[in-house]
Amino acid sequence: MIRTDDVAHLAEQATLGGLLLEPAHFPEVNAWVRGPDFADPWHRQVWVTLREAHTHGVVLGPIELADHMLRRYEPRLADIPRIHDLLQAVPKNPDPRPHARTVAEFGIRREIAGQGVLIEAAAAGAATHLEARPLRALLRIAGAGFLIAGERWADANGHPNAHLTDHLPTQLKAGACDLELRRAADKSLAHAPAPDTEGARANEARLVACLASHPTAIAPTLGWLRPGQLINRAWATVYTALGELSGRGDTIDDVSLATSVLLVCARTHTAPSLDAMRTAIDAEVCSVPGHLRRVVAADHLRLLAHNGAQMLRNGAANPATHVLDLLRTATALVQSMSQTATALPDQIGQPPRSNLSIMRNPAIDPPSPQAGRRDGPVAE
Repeated sequence: MIRTDDVAHLAEQATLGGLLLEPAHFPEVNAWVRGPDFADPWHRQVWVTLREAHTHGVVLGPIELADHMLRRYEPRLADIPRIHDLLQAVPKNPDPRPHARTVAEFGIRREIAGQGVLIEAAAAGAATHLEARPLRALLRIAGAGFLIAGERWADANGHPNAHLTDHLPTQLKAGACDLELRRAADKSLAHAPAPDTEGARANEARLVACLASHPTAIAPTLGWLRPGQLINRAWATVYTALGELSGRGDTIDDVSLATSVLLVCARTHTAPSLDAMRTAIDAEVCSVPGHLRRVVAADHLRLLAHNGAQMLRNGAANPATHVLDLLRTATALVQSMSQTATALPDQIGQPPRSNLSIMRNPAIDPPSPQAGRRDGPVAE
């Protein structure tokens, strides 16, 4: 079976060999190929040598390349005999551009997967410290990386391109291309605890039970967490019922909630038992909704990042997955995590950011807090 690594290696050889035989194409290829696109370290050395020579207006053929490589690297690293392999890999048509597009595609795929690791590590840090400022910064870096990858893909394939990356801050672009940052994220992630799905389900149940006794906290919670996002489907039914009661301005008590849950359960076909629901609500009467919101948000950030990064890695490794589909998935992941992060404060001791003016649904969120069953001392 043909392996992806073998195809990438052959494309790299054909690209570099073609540039040695047809150097006139170098300016065009240089616009959308980057050094890290070459998986083979020696191929990266050849690319850097060709690029530096081009910057100084020097055209390198095979003999000139060998001379520059020997002067730049010691003979063992220069590995001059491999230049013959580059020339031998060039097809009858030496135009390097089609093979360079393949090299760029494999590089872009690795870049997208690498940004996924950065996002997952950032979510792990946010979940540990329950603060969002570092996460937001790394999401901006990852988002810039996805934008750069998309524009490179468009340039390589001759598609219209607005070149929005030209307006990005220099430091942001540098962070998006920083391989050391992604390596550090990978090391940090290796020491982080794995996402706990069962724990997330339990925390969701606690939050929903707490909201039943703190009705004024329902609307702010619905602002960033919709019922369909809960992984605990039984308690998602209770959450939906609470949202409907709050949206109508009804008083929330044991009877009204049980009745509403029964009606919602006819649609969702799952709900906790009445005894289990009442026990859970009584257990969370003194809990603080704001704290539980942050805990659930942290759980969701970890699960979103873990599942999203896994999708990006699988898609990047699958040649049948189009690069544009990968970029759409990556963009949706960043947007979803940015919305979920609004439930966390920028740092400990600060209130969370509020995007309710943007995300409020008039059919669910009342225009003003409604009094109800046991509002409790804290309903933020």
